[in-house]
Amino acid sequence: MQVLIDLLKRNRFWVLGAVAATLLSNLSQMFYTVCVGDLVNKIESRSFIGLPFLGLLGILIISNAATQFLNQYVGRYAAEKMAHSLRVGYARRLLWKATQDGKSCDTASAMSIAQNEIANAGAYLGNQFFDIAGMLFMGILVSVFLFIQNVFLTIVIIVPTVMILAYSMFSGRVLSDSAAAALEEKEHMNKVAYAACHAFSSIKIFDGEELCKNAYEIKLTEWEKSAKRMGRRYALYNTLSGIMSRVPLLLLLAVGAYMVLDGQMLLGTLIVFLNLQKSLTQAIMNMPSWLAGFKVFTTNLSRVEMM
Repeated sequence: MQVLIDLLKRNRFWVLGAVAATLLSNLSQMFYTVCVGDLVNKIESRSFIGLPFLGLLGILIISNAATQFLNQYVGRYAAEKMAHSLRVGYARRLLWKATQDGKSCDTASAMSIAQNEIANAGAYLGNQFFDIAGMLFMGILVSVFLFIQNVFLTIVIIVPTVMILAYSMFSGRVLSDSAAAALEEKEHMNKVAYAACHAFSSIKIFDGEELCKNAYEIKLTEWEKSAKRMGRRYALYNTLSGIMSRVPLLLLLAVGAYMVLDGQMLLGTLIVFLNLQKSLTQAIMNMPSWLAGFKVFTTNLSRVEMM
């Protein structure tokens, strides 16, 4: 976790810019959804729809697209800056050990970290880190907004969501342990392979090819079993999470439709709830994989020393 904090500090300008762009994109999306709901309410109640309202709707459509582009651009750039800082920081650490510390570098460990931990951490930063942060921000904003709009309907969404969250915390812990075990087995396999290649001349002299081959195949089999076990658990827990995530939508649709038919609420308000609840349930649906992925990400970073 300390390495992640260092990366955030070294790139604080772009990280703050990515956070601001994410917040702006989320607010733009919320205002656009509310404006569409207001349009449906005006049509349902046969109220007058003026040109200023249509102009506002057009501006929100354009701003929604522009802010989403800005969010993706700044987020990707900030992620690449952090990944670059990680690579450079690790390289500086290796050089410092070689020149100042006087200690010889463990080449097998260094190559394994560069090919696995740093590569995996860089891929996570570029593909998931800021996207997940944006979804979490959107979930918080949507929760507050929906509570202001209609407390009862929001509770209808929140109650089953809390149950899904408890399940996600349990399954996320199981998945993170499986991912860490698979990563550790892969590291052992890489070290055996590198050691065999590095000392091949000595192995050849003592006729140790078969011994090294058997050792590598054992580690390869252990890593394969761990990876398959992790894949099966991912498939099972994420499938169950996806099915459970539809429960809040079904309850919201049933209760909201009854309130519209009973005259307690306009159709546009229900449309707003149906659109925005996805931001809440989507975060819950992906929570197990997010927790496991973040656990693997922090585990990778913990094995990297930076200058």
